[in-house]
Amino acid sequence: MNDQLTTYFLPYTKTLNFDIFRSVEIIPIQQQRLKYVIIANEESIMKIAITGVLGNLGWKLTKYLSTREVCTQIIGLDIHDIDDKKAAELQEYVRESGCRNPAQLSVIPCDLSDWHDDRWGSAIHEADVIIHFAAQNPFPGAFWEEARNSLDMTMNLAAAAEAGSSVHRFIFASSNHVMGRYKDSPLSDSLGPGELTTDKEEGVGTIWQAGGEDFDSTSYAISKFAGESRCRSLAARNDGRIQCICIRIGWCQPGENLPETLNAAGVPIQDNELEQTEATSTSMGDPTAWFRGMWLSNRDFVHLFECAITAEDASWPGDFIIVNGVSNNSGMKWSLTEAQRWLGYQPQDNVNNVSSI
Repeated sequence: MNDQLTTYFLPYTKTLNFDIFRSVEIIPIQQQRLKYVIIANEESIMKIAITGVLGNLGWKLTKYLSTREVCTQIIGLDIHDIDDKKAAELQEYVRESGCRNPAQLSVIPCDLSDWHDDRWGSAIHEADVIIHFAAQNPFPGAFWEEARNSLDMTMNLAAAAEAGSSVHRFIFASSNHVMGRYKDSPLSDSLGPGELTTDKEEGVGTIWQAGGEDFDSTSYAISKFAGESRCRSLAARNDGRIQCICIRIGWCQPGENLPETLNAAGVPIQDNELEQTEATSTSMGDPTAWFRGMWLSNRDFVHLFECAITAEDASWPGDFIIVNGVSNNSGMKWSLTEAQRWLGYQPQDNVNNVSSI
């Protein structure tokens, strides 16, 4: 078995019918670690590459897409290899879903910041769609060197997509922090609910205080802002061959991602810490309201990215679009108009109405 490529197959047997292959019967594999049977969706032959596949967002989306009829194969790219625990988690997720035709997942450990790493380079040229989550540090507190390396990943992927011929859609996980200055005066002064649209001038980097600490996301936000610019260039240079969607993701916490664990520090908290954190934040002006307004539930997150994969482009203003990625949170500044109009996004959740979640 290739030690650079680990493929986990899901436990069902089925005849595969691809337009480009003969119909073949796949039988159980008895080799070490490969104990399962290949399954592929017969309705589509789309291959989707997901970078940062084992991270918070990448893994949530991978599990979800594995049971949808969006693709036959997910090419996962990550600095780490998948382990047996994660593989078992995916198998259990598929089993509980009742899906009998899940997509095949291949995980390729690689370094996206290294242009000469052929492991990811060859994989990209097999993909129809790239969804780019990977970052050296995916959190707003990233140092400048980490942000630079994250930007290198985006630049490399865009260059590889442009050099190849298979990729037709590039979906970039940007961030709300590209518009972080709108949290405060003077940019916030005349901003009403739903008025923070994606055509406004960028306000790069969020600055806030919580728990006696100062936070500044400028380095992280600049890597996302520059990534958006590269996506704009990628679409413009390819005359309709590659469409680019930048999604300014709000706050989608690891795990259950519940509204009650949102807080001013920007990290999930435990129930017994909630009262203390709220009191501290309130005495400092409470930036929590800003962060709660950008909450993106797990359900809305996977729905939004599925829309980004499948949306028709007839209503788009061009081959490059930017949308906000947040739930339908009442009173928030963020606009959902672009995501609803261009992608057909229909968020179900509201941070202020937890009974519906």
